[in-house]
Amino acid sequence: MAHEIGVGVLGAANIAERAIVEPARALHGVRVVAIGARDPERAREAADRLGVPDAGDYAAVIANPDVDLVYIPLPSTLQAEWAVKTLQAGKHVLCEKPLTANAITAALVAETSEATGKRAFVGFHYRLHGFTRRLVEVLRSGMLGEVRRVEFDYSIPHFVVKPGNIRLDADLGGGSFMDVGCYAVDLVRAAWGEPVVRSAEAILSEDDPRVDLQTDAALELPGGIPLGIRSSFVGDDRGSMSLRVEGSAASLVATSVIVPQWGAALTVTAGDEVLLEETAIEGENSYARQLEHVTAALRDGTPSELDAALGVGTMRVIDDVYRAAGLQPR
Repeated sequence: MAHEIGVGVLGAANIAERAIVEPARALHGVRVVAIGARDPERAREAADRLGVPDAGDYAAVIANPDVDLVYIPLPSTLQAEWAVKTLQAGKHVLCEKPLTANAITAALVAETSEATGKRAFVGFHYRLHGFTRRLVEVLRSGMLGEVRRVEFDYSIPHFVVKPGNIRLDADLGGGSFMDVGCYAVDLVRAAWGEPVVRSAEAILSEDDPRVDLQTDAALELPGGIPLGIRSSFVGDDRGSMSLRVEGSAASLVATSVIVPQWGAALTVTAGDEVLLEETAIEGENSYARQLEHVTAALRDGTPSELDAALGVGTMRVIDDVYRAAGLQPR
């Protein structure tokens, strides 16, 4: 695929501009050529505002001969349907995290990708940022000694997810673990392998008791290492995107892990001694890195850490957490 890669977008939400349209402007050989929405007029308005030439409904974007890759930032309960249609139409797909609504539909996307020979990626953009690559390197390096405990606190400030937000609608794949807990599961699997869910407790929405406003999950890493993950929509005024790891030789704290460009910092200490102190490089953008990575993978055919087949495992853990909390997978 040496020619220019044309990108289509399903959905006119703001994430499309941040995740695809802006990064594509700075990336040689990549161009956003079409935007689709359920309401074609809304798609046309978004396309005009963003300088994208074509607009229409979802089917029109998939059928556009100039589109090679389709970005799907729809609610997770809709993503599998449109990802499968896109793959079957001979186009590659990049689905927003956590891929689809559950492990069954995630596997369907991966299987369709395999059957059609078209790539399917999951948009865990943070994984491509230089800070995250360095973080995973440190976690795997042995610098901490024997890992004894891992704790994630991914809490969004309480005033961010307001009534009416799709994150609070179970029919659209809402819930805190679907929204931010998935990042922790993805990072755990990248650094240590497959965790096992032991228990979970959820604070439920009064408006929709299928939706977890906060989930505290207890898991085990390989070797029986305890792992705690908190995902929350009811965090304090500052919120948290932090990871803490206790090891026999040293301890690690990482902040702003979900969005490294928001001032992520990594510190490793042994007692009072600071062994490592690093921050994210100013100006580096995880969404730009993601688009660079995906389009490079399409051109050279190399495996990707964002391949949907790998993301299915993350959805399995998410489903297990919801079951442990007494909830149904999405």
